[in-house]
Order: sequence, then C-alpha cells, then structure tokens
Amino acid sequence: MTTSAGGQMAGYLWQAVEACRRALTESHDVVVKIEVEDDLSVATMDGFILSCEQLKHSEINHAISENSPVWWQAVDAWIRGPAPQTGKLRLLTTSRLQPESLLASCYQPTGVAPWDALLSEMDQRAAEATNKVLARKGVYARWIDLKDARRELLTRIEIASAQGRLEASNDQLEETMMDRSVPPEIVSQVRKSLVGAFMGRLTASLDSGGFEVTVKDMNADFLEAYVRHATPGKYEFPDLEYTNDDIQALQAEHHQHLIPQLAAINRDQPETIARALNNWFSARTRRQEFMDGTPHEILDLKNHDTDLKQYCQTIHEEHLPIGDADHARKIGRDVHKNCMKYPSKLGRTDPPLQFTQGSYHELSNVLSLRWNPTYGEDA
Repeated sequence: MTTSAGGQMAGYLWQAVEACRRALTESHDVVVKIEVEDDLSVATMDGFILSCEQLKHSEINHAISENSPVWWQAVDAWIRGPAPQTGKLRLLTTSRLQPESLLASCYQPTGVAPWDALLSEMDQRAAEATNKVLARKGVYARWIDLKDARRELLTRIEIASAQGRLEASNDQLEETMMDRSVPPEIVSQVRKSLVGAFMGRLTASLDSGGFEVTVKDMNADFLEAYVRHATPGKYEFPDLEYTNDDIQALQAEHHQHLIPQLAAINRDQPETIARALNNWFSARTRRQEFMDGTPHEILDLKNHDTDLKQYCQTIHEEHLPIGDADHARKIGRDVHKNCMKYPSKLGRTDPPLQFTQGSYHELSNVLSLRWNPTYGEDA
C-alpha cells in the first residue's frame, strides 16, 4: 500500500465507505465493526463473529500472488485474530490477482482449485523465509505452527480483488442507495451525509481502541441523511425496520429548522408549519439551480434576497420603538404577514409567491432576517 498521507487518508475513507455500504446490505440485527476483530468485521448482537475482513487499498496498480506481503499479512491477521471456524474470512483489495498465479487459480472461478499446490507453495516459502521482514515479524512461524489447520483456513478465505478505489467505491455506495429508493438527484448529497455521520461516530470513539455500530443505528443515520435532502413527503423504507412514527420524527428533526423563528411569533401551528416547509423546499430546489447557474443567475438570486431583506427591514422600522416581549412578538407576526404577501422579482421574471415565501424561510433559517426583532438576543 502507498504510504503517502493522501493515500492513507483515501484508505481510511475507503474503509468507511465500505462499512456504510455493508450496513445498507446487512440484516438490521447485526453489528458492523472497524478495527476491532479486523479491519472490518460483522457480528451478531450477542457477539458471534460472522465475518472478518482485511481491506487493502492502494493508489498503485499492481498484482498480488501467493508471494505478496499483502496476502501473507492478511492470512497472518486471521491466524492471530478471534474469528471462529465458521466465520467468513474476506480479503478486499484494490489490487488484482496476478494471472496464472496459484492465488488466482484458487480464488477466481475455475474448474478446479489447486488447494494442495497453494498449500505446498506457501509451506515452502515459509520454510525458506523468502521475505525477511515477514520472517522477522513471525508471520512464517505462525503459519508453520498452524499445522493441519492450514488447508482449512485457505478454503475459508474469499478474495474480492481489483475493487474500485475511493471514487469507484463512492459510486457503488450511491448505487446501493438508489437500490434503497434514494432518488438519483439527491443520492450524492445523501452519500456524503451518511459517510459524514459514520466518520462522526468513528471519530467519537477513537480513544476506545475500536469502533462498532449496529446496522439499525446506521439505518437511522441513512434515514436522517435521506430526510435532510429530500422534499417533504412519505418515506417508504420498510426493510429498515422503522415505523412511520420513527420516520416522521426524523423528518421533523431535520426539516423544521425554522420552527424556533415561527414559535417566537406564535406562528408554529401545524398548518403554518406544513405550508412553510412545502414553500421552503419548493423554493430551495429552484434556488440551487440559480446558485449552480451562470454568474448572471447567481447575481439575480442575490438581488432577490437583498430585496426581501430590505423590505423586511422597512416593515420593522414602521413599528419602532419596540416595547416589551409581547410587543416584539406582535411586531413579528405583522412583519411575517406582510413578508408572506410581498412579491419580488427574480431577474426579469415574477416568480410564484410561494417561491418568495420559501426564500424568506431560507433567509430566516440562517438568521439573515428575523421576524421577531428580539429573536436570539437571549441565546
């Protein structure tokens, strides 16, 4: 593996992406682990290890054979590791298997796998200690000490070679998400949010010597990532073992950022919230199109927002000076009512009123404007 800082970071992220993908394809009642039993492992809730995996990411194009340190290091990790005899052993590597090697003959689909030939070749290499570094670390000695269990170990191993590097793994994760009903137009954002949530969990556990998370918890992160980027509606993921109430709670948590602002003016009734959310999400889609457009379109959107803020400020000034908190809430309701009726241009067009309302909610969410003139002063 490459030892450059960039290569190491890519390897860490690759590991995280693979773990996220695994969590989306495993049963909800298992645990995915990083650097506990192995680079990546999967276990039941009561601790029985189902799979131990060595993940070998390299930025360099090369092939591996029965003589490669990568292969011997993986085998040695399984010899020293805690995987039970019934657990899967899996080598996941960006390297390809060297054609015509015994490793390729045994681990690629062929008519007959020459296990005895591979065993004999590895025994000879271990006896001759062909790689001094591996010999010094005791890798060959542990292989020899395994004795009669060596052949059985080899036949339990699976090799997934020539796997895509980080960029390709990101694409595979997105494909898995789309298989789970994530729309293509938001799948990239959902992937970034999910991997970010995983890395957040991982970072929080750095002092513990390892990391583990249940698939059910990762499903929750997946739902949160999805809800954060999707438009309001009914989300159907029956295979995630979550109820409609669970999903609605996640929706409320990640969509209703503007509730504190509306609550500050006593406008947090369900119908007001629902309308605000719909307008906000509808406007956000079009706003993003302008932000991704030409410099002229970006300027049009900025002018649109400036006009909204100036109008809001003008209405505020009509109510000065401010009295007590009740007066401030009353001002806020009046300002909000006027803003919701205000038509503003977007470039040369007259956008629907719902777009202007949604833009107002976007600005309120980032505190570019405040309905209640005293909102946030006690924070």
